Amino acid sequence: MKKILLAIFLSCVLLSYTFGENLIENNTNIRTENSLFNLVQGYVELNTKMKEYKQVSDTNSSTYKQIIDELNQEKQKILSRIPEIIVSQEVEQKDVDKFLQKKESLKKIKNSSQKQSFTYINANLDLLYLQVLEEFYNTLTKLKELFKNAAGSEDMIKLIDESMENLQALVNIDLTSYKNKITNTAELETINTKEALIKETFTSYSEILKYLRTNARLLESNYLFSALGLQVWIDKINSLVNIEFLNVGKITISLLVLVFFMSLRKFFSHIVYFFLVKLVYRGKANADEIKTMFIENIKKPVGFLLVIYAISLCLTIAFYPAPMNLGLSNTFYIIYAIFIAWLVLAVLDGYGVVLVSKLAQKSGKKEVVNLIIKILYFVIIVIAFLFILAQLGFNISAIIASLGIGGLAVALAAKDIIANFFASILLLFDNSFNQGDWVEVSGVEGTVVETGLRKTTIRTFDNSLVFLPNSVIMGANIKNWSKRRIGRQVKMYLGVGYDASPEKLEACVKDLKELLHTSPLVAHADDSALKYGDSSAKYRQNLVSINDLEGYKNDCYVGLSDFGESSINIEIYFYTKAVTAEGFRNARQALMLEFMRIVEKHGLSFAFPSRSIYIENLPPLDGIVKK
Repeated sequence: MKKILLAIFLSCVLLSYTFGENLIENNTNIRTENSLFNLVQGYVELNTKMKEYKQVSDTNSSTYKQIIDELNQEKQKILSRIPEIIVSQEVEQKDVDKFLQKKESLKKIKNSSQKQSFTYINANLDLLYLQVLEEFYNTLTKLKELFKNAAGSEDMIKLIDESMENLQALVNIDLTSYKNKITNTAELETINTKEALIKETFTSYSEILKYLRTNARLLESNYLFSALGLQVWIDKINSLVNIEFLNVGKITISLLVLVFFMSLRKFFSHIVYFFLVKLVYRGKANADEIKTMFIENIKKPVGFLLVIYAISLCLTIAFYPAPMNLGLSNTFYIIYAIFIAWLVLAVLDGYGVVLVSKLAQKSGKKEVVNLIIKILYFVIIVIAFLFILAQLGFNISAIIASLGIGGLAVALAAKDIIANFFASILLLFDNSFNQGDWVEVSGVEGTVVETGLRKTTIRTFDNSLVFLPNSVIMGANIKNWSKRRIGRQVKMYLGVGYDASPEKLEACVKDLKELLHTSPLVAHADDSALKYGDSSAKYRQNLVSINDLEGYKNDCYVGLSDFGESSINIEIYFYTKAVTAEGFRNARQALMLEFMRIVEKHGLSFAFPSRSIYIENLPPLDGIVKK
């Protein structure tokens, strides 16, 4: 097993790579353009070039930055090719034997040399280099096996972490005490050169392993591909239909996968509906309407998601046993993020509307539930956006950290937006008004339509839509006409003629009082928070005026008010039980008719504005007639 695990790195070591005193012989048959060692060694050489260039160049010049960018691009190209080469690299047994022989030879030289000699240090460095190569390529071989065995990214990450720890332990060997014993300049230069090369190789290997670790999830073979044993079926089909230049098995399985997922689109929406709605939503009313709305909302995102997954599975089949190209895998993850976010938003629009409407109906705080839905939308979009940025290579942690650095500038630039946002939260939990309330604020009177993250929308009674910034509302007086449980004020004067006698007026006032004290339309003394409120009302009345807090008014007064210019006025002051516009108007009308009947009953009449004119010196009428 050990020889098999060493197979990949052995071929690389046997390539035309000169290390010290011709450490390994050239092997031009293995050194090909697609060789794993060529790619890795090319990466090491690029790092060496970058290091040398930094030492002799002005790091602030545009030319320097351009060259460094070009070298980094070359490094990225190599990194993107390494995963697909790992699983396809094959090494012959004879190469393994040569490597093991060379390793044993170095061990003998090391053990037979004096520790203070150049030969000992030189052999030690050569052997250390081989050990670094062994650890690195051994890890790549194990990654290949993990991929073929459909292992998860967690196993790959664990393997890479262990390998990086082992590599770090290898290069931490300190040979300073031995080097101090050597006085030959050439020998010291050789040792320093080899140490530098080992460190550069370690740095490059670490970068490659970190890249593989970061993209371990992309290196996972498709779970469905492995679980269904599709490779077995591919091999069976190829054994039945053997075409040398065409993989019939892969083509057949890919077509079957496409047909299956295309067919699944029609039923998957119903399956999601069954689990998310049917098992949770117990209401029988409007069940068909809810089902239609839900399925219509999720049909498109589900369909696109299944098609994209089918295409990715077909490409996995096409690439197998090599992993799918990392750039292509990354593209699919970005597409998945977009369509999954779309699906979640569609589910919220369908199932969420049903669930939230019930919560809003029970809680009576429609605007709070509405804000929660909007925040959920915002959170989902932000998460999807950050995931896409991460897949594109952006450092999300750095972006979030930079927000702290630029937070002050952003806050100053967006202070109004931030003020409106926090004002909206305060308004919602301050209980100043709810959706549907009749309010008057900042000179605007109407019905509250919606409280958003930045503004509150009010529909005025002339049917215009007014948008008020939340920060403005927070600083203004808010008059909420809907914060009344019982008691809408009525104040009027009944003017009767001066021909009324005191007895008739007294009897009329008495009957009016009797009417108001007995009418079911009028709020009475027992219509209070103690009667209609919860059990805590009787305790809270000792702390606050509970009737005024909850919105109960029941004052009632009837009596003569004053002697007007043309009438004796009876003041009537009371509160109707109804507080809605329709209920209030109907109650007021019914009571006004009763007032008229009482006035008529006592032989009184309503006075109307009139004026009496008295003439002291009236000329004779006869004289006027003669003229």
